[in-house]
Amino acid sequence: MQPLLSAPTNTPNTAPNTAINEQTQRRQLHTMRRVATGLLVLMSVVFVLALWFEPAYPWLGFVKAFAEAAMVGALADWFAVTALFRHPLGIPIPHTAIIKTNKDRIGESLGNFVERNFLTPEIITARLGAIDITQKAAEWLVEGDNTRSLAERVTAFIPDVLNATQSAEIQRFVEKNITERFRAIDIAPIAGNILGALTAENRHQGLFDEALKLGSRLLEDNKFAIRQKIREESPWYVPEFVDEKIYERIITRAEETLREMSNNPDHELRRQFHRSTQEFIHNLKHSPEYRAKAEHFKEELLQHPIVQQYFSSLWNDVQTYIINDVRQPDSAIRTQLERSIRGFGQSLLHDDDVRQRMNAWLRQLVLNIVAARKHELATLIADTVKRWDAETMSQKIELQVGKDLQYIRINGTVVGGLVGLLIYILSQFVR
Repeated sequence: MQPLLSAPTNTPNTAPNTAINEQTQRRQLHTMRRVATGLLVLMSVVFVLALWFEPAYPWLGFVKAFAEAAMVGALADWFAVTALFRHPLGIPIPHTAIIKTNKDRIGESLGNFVERNFLTPEIITARLGAIDITQKAAEWLVEGDNTRSLAERVTAFIPDVLNATQSAEIQRFVEKNITERFRAIDIAPIAGNILGALTAENRHQGLFDEALKLGSRLLEDNKFAIRQKIREESPWYVPEFVDEKIYERIITRAEETLREMSNNPDHELRRQFHRSTQEFIHNLKHSPEYRAKAEHFKEELLQHPIVQQYFSSLWNDVQTYIINDVRQPDSAIRTQLERSIRGFGQSLLHDDDVRQRMNAWLRQLVLNIVAARKHELATLIADTVKRWDAETMSQKIELQVGKDLQYIRINGTVVGGLVGLLIYILSQFVR
């Protein structure tokens, strides 16, 4: 049954109830109380007047019947509305001040209601299924202002996070983890694989060629030093021309050997270099002896004071660099982060398959969280209501809905009067 009078609905120019402050709500509540009470007083006056003048004007019986029933309806609804929030006239009548008396039970009922009617898998699945979460997220991310704002917020948060990690315990934790990670690396096979990749397709022969060129340059640049060294080491009785012959013989033979190795890809020394390289790579990969040597070398390296000092200062250096960078207007980290966020959003927009899979994953994640935590959420609601002060809670609720409840009193007055009038009319026909 629709009420004869109802509370006015918000128009586009009316602020929602949540935006109305308590002072305005309280003023509106008092206004509606006065209207409803005034209507009751009016019906009482009408009833008295109709009762007084009815002997002279019999038709006032209809007015009296209407006013009498209206008073009864108004008083009944006043009692019902008042009993929700307080004891009528301050009299502790049973089953009044319902909200204050049953605050804890209301909280539990509200929590159970939310759990059973809002947090069910069916409702959540239907709601999430109608939303393309990743599509909306991707569209938001590709907007320049949004991307820039997100990158700025993230980078602004970085210094606080890094500054919070400057304690000695965290420093030792970082150093220990870096050292342990490096110690866990089996360095010999890795070195063998790297050398194997570098020497594939005889690429190491190019290195050999460069070594020959370097040897030729060193020989050319040090001829005078070699001649001087021969003269210094030669006995005093050896003639100088003999020293010169020895020098020329050494230089000539060295140049010829370097030239032969450079021009002959199949030179014996080249083959020896190749065999030695392959044998070394094989030993690195498979020889326990070489592995032990590599581990010993690695451990000596880790224990070296310079390396330990480097690991100690590494975190501070990285931290200082990051903090200094993000504080700059043209931060490279912020720029790269902004570019990465925008690129991620664009990739999502153009990849329907990825979006669908991410949507499915997000929906399942939400369902799993709700399924595991919905009772906790209901308990949170109940516990929160229990912690509220009963009087304050009752006043808050009355401010929110009390104005609309006064329309019940008004409707009760009007409907009661009409019912009383109808009964009076029917009683006239029965006589």
